Amino acid sequence: MARLGIDVGGTFVDLVLEDENGGLFFEKVLAEPEDLVGAITSGVSAVLDQAHVPAGDVREAVHATTRGSNTVLERTGPSTAFLATRGFRDILQIQRALRWSMYDVQLGKPRPLVERSLSFELSERTLADGSVLIPLREEEVRAVAAEIRETGAQALAVTFLHSYANPDHERRAAEILAKELPGMVITVSSDVSLQAREYERANTAVVNSYIATAVSEYLRELVERLPSVGIDVPVWIMQSSGGLASMDQVLERPVRTLESGPAAGVVGAARFGSSLGYPDVLSFDMGGTTAKAAVVHGGMPATTSYFELQRVGNRRGSGLPVDIAALDLVEIGTGGGSIAEVREGTLRVGPRSAGADPGPACYGRGGTAPTVTDANLLLGYCDPSAFSGGITLDVEAAEAAVDGLAASLGIDRLRAAWGIHEVATLDMEHAIRLVSINRGFDPRTLALVCLGGGGPVHGPRLARALGVEVAVVPLAASGGSARGLLEASVSMELTRTSLLRLDDDEATVRCKAVLAELVEEAHRSSFRSGEEVRVVCTLGMRYVGQGHEFLVPVDVEQADAGRIAEIFEERYVQAYGYAEQGHPVEVVTWHVALVKQRAERQVTSQRASRADAGVPARRTVYYPETGLVDVDVHQRSSLRPGGVLLGPCLVAETTTTTVVLPGDEVEVAADGSLLVHVLGTK
Repeated sequence: MARLGIDVGGTFVDLVLEDENGGLFFEKVLAEPEDLVGAITSGVSAVLDQAHVPAGDVREAVHATTRGSNTVLERTGPSTAFLATRGFRDILQIQRALRWSMYDVQLGKPRPLVERSLSFELSERTLADGSVLIPLREEEVRAVAAEIRETGAQALAVTFLHSYANPDHERRAAEILAKELPGMVITVSSDVSLQAREYERANTAVVNSYIATAVSEYLRELVERLPSVGIDVPVWIMQSSGGLASMDQVLERPVRTLESGPAAGVVGAARFGSSLGYPDVLSFDMGGTTAKAAVVHGGMPATTSYFELQRVGNRRGSGLPVDIAALDLVEIGTGGGSIAEVREGTLRVGPRSAGADPGPACYGRGGTAPTVTDANLLLGYCDPSAFSGGITLDVEAAEAAVDGLAASLGIDRLRAAWGIHEVATLDMEHAIRLVSINRGFDPRTLALVCLGGGGPVHGPRLARALGVEVAVVPLAASGGSARGLLEASVSMELTRTSLLRLDDDEATVRCKAVLAELVEEAHRSSFRSGEEVRVVCTLGMRYVGQGHEFLVPVDVEQADAGRIAEIFEERYVQAYGYAEQGHPVEVVTWHVALVKQRAERQVTSQRASRADAGVPARRTVYYPETGLVDVDVHQRSSLRPGGVLLGPCLVAETTTTTVVLPGDEVEVAADGSLLVHVLGTK
């Protein structure tokens, strides 16, 4: 059985095919914005031809898409209306009182996806305990439906107060609205979120409705066109949680796919690190448009129940919050296509990107702005005749682009190119510190897994800056997210708000009852009877009196209230350095994920096994430690397990280059991964 992973990024589409013998084949094509599905099918044909695998042998296809998040980012969704409990129609405009930039007197809140003129309200009221204070009046629902119809809105989100405790009003209103507004996309908040905090729940419902049409049209087109290249199997979709969902589940709740691609990379990093004996790793994934970072502890990616779209400077409260299960990662606008420019006399890189069209200047597609890829080419890190996606890089175009920047800074071309590379690396270092040190993890105790086309180029330098001893470059690292798709498992996540003080006499009994109910519901909705699954449980906990929760993983089989409180305090000390000894602890939110077990397997690079060792080429490369220096360029396909390389040197492959710094040592692992021991720390 062959398996196919397809990851769509902002610049490239990465495809990885695993054949029945565990052989890996990978392909990278430009993500043409005018015909993205056409680019995907072209890439599928190319990787099948490369592997000599008939399309009919592919029995599983897994896909990660950025269509939902791009729809929000570009504000290309349909006109969307919002319906709330009377007195709460301004939830989306009021948002939170949090000032994400304390001293900015011109601070603006994130712009809602719904205009205030499209916000409506109904006279109904459910209390926090689920009891009804004011019944829903069906004639009022029909009257509001008529008002919404007149606006021409194409989508609708319904969020009533305390529907997480009792969703009856929302669901009955949705039934009436569906009859009155046929063809309209309608999301009720209780279908996508069962947590308290009405603003976050409301925004989740809005985002789900806003992106539903774009996601469904894209996925349906993909499924319709894949058979043209012989792929006619169910397509599984990666969720933000790192688990896979069926097409039907995604079409119902597309909001769960917002971080689809980045999540796949983290899942892959967890698998690659664990297989090499590094269960605690930093996942670093640098693509053409963005870079992503996350922590994996004990082989499990860190998770969060608080996710924001369009954050500014990675500051909490600066984006649109979405209440979904997601891997806890940081994403910044620094990728190979990120544009370098002088702002206020300072060199900045990103978040503006050249994307796939026109792309960096060196792509020769009309781009003129200097980018990270242009800089890396001039530093000697990229081979102009063997670059990702079969592109031949235009060195003169890159020189012209960087020369313009150098002139504005009053420095020479080489110094400007290194400045671009250095600033991009510093931005990524800051992001990694946010997701590690700010979460209580010491990066010096972790390995760095480098993914994406830019990961192996910048990773060893990042590892040195962070004090990391080992940087891991797995097989097909450039398509790390696509490989991660093949490591993911089908999963179902459920979340519920239910307050429980752990010093209550019945706390243990109630705790086990809530978890058992959630597990049963998740199993019933997504898995067949008797199907073997792994249960992952995370509790949102806090000290009584606090306003926000802290996520704590627990063993569902040992849900003892006293032990759960101890685990909470241990994690609290790890994150904040102290604990409120003797202060009562309470559980607020209950997160349960059921994960279908996937069989372990060994993979190899078929391309590597067929290649012959050869004499390394030479190339002039710039390092700040040495200046311009001629180094060996080793073809990765010629390396054999157990081999050792000493830096400075380059390890080249068709889709990326591993830049080995002076003093570093590279070991080729048994599975073909490169282990870069920083400054020879082995």
